[in-house]
Amino acid sequence: MYHDADMEKWIENKISAMTLDEKIGFIHGAALFKNKGIDRLGIQPLVMSDGPCGVRFDHKDDEWVQVDEPMCYVSWLPSGAAMASTWNEDIAARLGEVLGNEACGRGKQVILAPGINIVRTPLCGRNFEYMSEDPCLAGKMAAAEIQGVQSQNVAVCVKHFALNNQEKERMKVDVRVDERTLHELYLPAFKTAVEEGGAYSVMCSYNKINGLYASENPKLLNDILKEQWGYDGVVISDWGAVHSTAAVALAGTDLEMSVTNNFDEYFFADALKEAVRAGDIAEDVIDDKVARILRLQKRIRLYDGERNKGGYNLPEHHTVMLDAAREGVVLLKNERGILPLNADKCETIAVIGDAAVRKLAHGGGSSEIKPLFEITPLMGINMVTGSRTVVKYAKGYYVDNEEHVVGEVDWQANSLDAPADRTGDTAGVQGEGNDNEASGTDQADNDNSGCVDKISCEEKPGCADKISNGEETGSIEKLRRQYLEEAVALARECDAVIYVGGLNRAYDTEGFDRTSYELPYKQAEVINALLAANPNTVVSILSGSAVDMSAFEKNAPAILWNSMNGMQAGLALAEVIFGDVNPSGKLPVSFPFRLSDCPAHGIGEYPGTYDGDGGITCSYSEGIYVGYRHYSTRNIDVLFPFGHGLSYTTFEYGNIKAVKCKDEDAFEVTFEITNTGSVFGKETAEVYVSAHDPVIDRPALELKGFKKVGLEPGECRSVTIKLDRNAFAYYSVSDGTFRADSGKYTISAGRSVKDLRVSCDVIL
Repeated sequence: MYHDADMEKWIENKISAMTLDEKIGFIHGAALFKNKGIDRLGIQPLVMSDGPCGVRFDHKDDEWVQVDEPMCYVSWLPSGAAMASTWNEDIAARLGEVLGNEACGRGKQVILAPGINIVRTPLCGRNFEYMSEDPCLAGKMAAAEIQGVQSQNVAVCVKHFALNNQEKERMKVDVRVDERTLHELYLPAFKTAVEEGGAYSVMCSYNKINGLYASENPKLLNDILKEQWGYDGVVISDWGAVHSTAAVALAGTDLEMSVTNNFDEYFFADALKEAVRAGDIAEDVIDDKVARILRLQKRIRLYDGERNKGGYNLPEHHTVMLDAAREGVVLLKNERGILPLNADKCETIAVIGDAAVRKLAHGGGSSEIKPLFEITPLMGINMVTGSRTVVKYAKGYYVDNEEHVVGEVDWQANSLDAPADRTGDTAGVQGEGNDNEASGTDQADNDNSGCVDKISCEEKPGCADKISNGEETGSIEKLRRQYLEEAVALARECDAVIYVGGLNRAYDTEGFDRTSYELPYKQAEVINALLAANPNTVVSILSGSAVDMSAFEKNAPAILWNSMNGMQAGLALAEVIFGDVNPSGKLPVSFPFRLSDCPAHGIGEYPGTYDGDGGITCSYSEGIYVGYRHYSTRNIDVLFPFGHGLSYTTFEYGNIKAVKCKDEDAFEVTFEITNTGSVFGKETAEVYVSAHDPVIDRPALELKGFKKVGLEPGECRSVTIKLDRNAFAYYSVSDGTFRADSGKYTISAGRSVKDLRVSCDVIL
């Protein structure tokens, strides 16, 4: 990190000149997205913005009303899950540079991103923002993105620290987790973000951890983050995550933010000032918080006259968006070489599915933005096929829970209130029982749950008899049948069929979890009907996390998947479908056959157990066995494994060896990859470690490194990945640290956790 004696002296001098009132004003919100500056000392307010997928539009300082709309159109970046699907740290760094440059161009000092919570359950509505079920992949991709953002003189705020793995009851759920699981699975990505990425700020989460809110958890913030990891950056509260004054101030939270405009009534405002004056809290506690914020501002060159001016919606930014989107498309299945389609041999193409035309950037909670443009899949297919091919479209399925923004006031205005009941698709999506009903949270981060009306169409008076799309009146089931019949008829008459479906912002959204693993809107029925009408139908699924494809997977010859892939998503998808781009994305999460196979649901708890007094506790009793760690160790088959992704070419691995580094307790693992096919392709080599005869229960496989390379046909390249001692370690509760036992370990490399091609043994 940028840190020197002159900077620390400058900070000391500024603090010594401040009054207590000025210090207090500097460590809590004085506007919805900034604190209070100190004009007489030349100290600027800290200006923040949401930003996982791009710089969010601006609001008034004290009201959730959008302002300066013409200046708020920006580039829409691929989501965290989409970025992780590239398995390309270079892409992550370039996306970070774009995000940082656009934030700087919009006058922001801190961008509230990236989100790197572990994907524990596929139902979490915010999985699209997060990256992976694996801390190695999430940590390395986040570190690269962070370095890119901060190279543009903008600070990141890594979130949500920690254990925010569900949206349902996120404001009050008490996560019960053991020490090994905490340190081995849920904290490493944050550690990598801090130590390798050099993150200037971290956002604490809403939930409780073993009985204490994250914002007032001294073990998490002081002991682990600030002392063990040596972190000298800023801990910013999630918006509304502070519940007390002294406990939070002493636990390590540095800046309190919330969603209300009663700024003087914040816990870090008048109440904290009185606590200091009464002697309950030492003023040097306040000084440390002020110093951390000033240090952040100095690190982004705010006072040096050298800060980047930034810029947004630049053509070169859109090029990066396209490069990233291309590498984020995952080819899951391709029997008989159905893909790529040859547009010259297809006079007519049927594109079917609501997701083919639905725009997604303005939705999903705090990741919402105003994109300069958004290319949908239907747009992209038309752009790529040209005039020789006639593209025909049918909706295929009816969406009965579209988002409707209520009024002109942003949904965060009322996000401290309990949200209204909301339901998803009423035809097969909702689970049974109270615990599975769609529900919101008590409030939201700013980062928030919100007040977007997602009430099912059937529940709106008269809606079922007055369909707003102009179709003749009738029931929703009748409309669904009509859409299906139209789609099937079109599939029969066209040379090729491309189905584009999945989830939308009613499901991939902050503040709510999905209530079913199934695809909504009876899509499985639609897909099977299309496959019966045209067996060569290509299926493309968009979702923020794993979804159930078991009902149609065996029938579909070709399946593609991507998460929210940014403003160029539709063009990138079309380029992959028609072979202009060779797919190289890989899954950042496992796709189980059924929800009960997921350890959070089959072994641990979700969403938790209610205590009768309004509290809820969620036990992570599955421990470290989350995602592929569970499936590989317990020999449980999955639909598509972690790291899986096909190509239009083929790759061979060979000649693996591990050489111990001289004067260092580490190994350099080297192996060869050869493109044995006929077209250029990119391959991500994944490296896993297994322990022989471990002294403690350990997963069968653990990802410890990866590298993406591009190869021409026939080209062979040597790949080297360095594994230090930590790659062989587990968290020892008795030692209170990571420990790598002596013994034999197997190092394997390959195309996915289920497709390991070469391996070798080492002795530690």
